Amino acid sequence: PNLLTFPAIGLAIALRIALQGWVGLGLALAGAFLAPTLLLVMHGGKGLGMGDLKLAAAVGAILGPALAVASMLFAAVAGGILGIVMMLKPGGSLRNLISVISIGLPFRKKKGDDEPAPNDSPAVLTMPYGLAIGAGSLMTLAVYWWTGNENWFLSFVGIAANL
Repeated sequence: PNLLTFPAIGLAIALRIALQGWVGLGLALAGAFLAPTLLLVMHGGKGLGMGDLKLAAAVGAILGPALAVASMLFAAVAGGILGIVMMLKPGGSLRNLISVISIGLPFRKKKGDDEPAPNDSPAVLTMPYGLAIGAGSLMTLAVYWWTGNENWFLSFVGIAANL
């Protein structure tokens, strides 16, 4: 909610200015712009709510641009895992696909599987992406703490480009 995201952005900018001066202001603003922009590009501008974008801006302001990129990419991975888990729930679309593929197998149906398919309204098909953004941010902080290097992600991209 706005009660948390806007103060987080403001506090991140203030702390970066206090600790790093004008460079800190630039890093906070660059991260606050880059993180939601990357989310919009990765999702094609669809499926994200304004709360997701504001949370991404807060994460970007706190982490700075380099870690914001890593955090949003980790969030995409976490979002994919979350989406698969949500589809595996009873009545989820992946479970229905698996049951169609496994026609004729004895373990295909369980008691109660004859229930009608869930409503395909947008409310049923949405997922809380803020959880994925939070998980991606925590994964980024864990790797940063483990490596002690803010540019670990950029060096990984360089190694992957040489393969």
